[in-house]
Amino acid sequence: MHALIVFAHPDSTSHTHAVAKQIAEGIASAGEEHTFELVDLAAEGFDPRFSAADYQQFKGQTVLPDDVIAEQQRINRADALVLVYPIYWWSFPAQLKGWIDRVFTQGWAYDERDGKLVKLLGHLPVHLIALGGADQRTYARYG
Repeated sequence: MHALIVFAHPDSTSHTHAVAKQIAEGIASAGEEHTFELVDLAAEGFDPRFSAADYQQFKGQTVLPDDVIAEQQRINRADALVLVYPIYWWSFPAQLKGWIDRVFTQGWAYDERDGKLVKLLGHLPVHLIALGGADQRTYARYG
């Protein structure tokens, strides 16, 4: 099994980084047949902005940007996807949200056929590791 561990936090000493590395160590300790790739979106400088080029590709007017192709190739090599992130305003950090918006494109991650949504990555288990600083009561109160 090969896991792609993607995380987004600008501080390399953050809890997010520590958790991502701990997950990687756990995978490595499971044996030689288990591998991982750590993807630090902040350190790599991934641009999360959905640009005019991304929109043109969405409309079928151009090809995918090279950085998106590279990310899709990483996912194609994976047997599992692990997203590790702090919860910002009840959601993903903007950089991870932008990664999802740009990388999970129509025709690769999903498609529309006969007016129905078709999932193309259903074989890929996704694990969300959301790190929050509030207690369960707070999350329950705000949904």
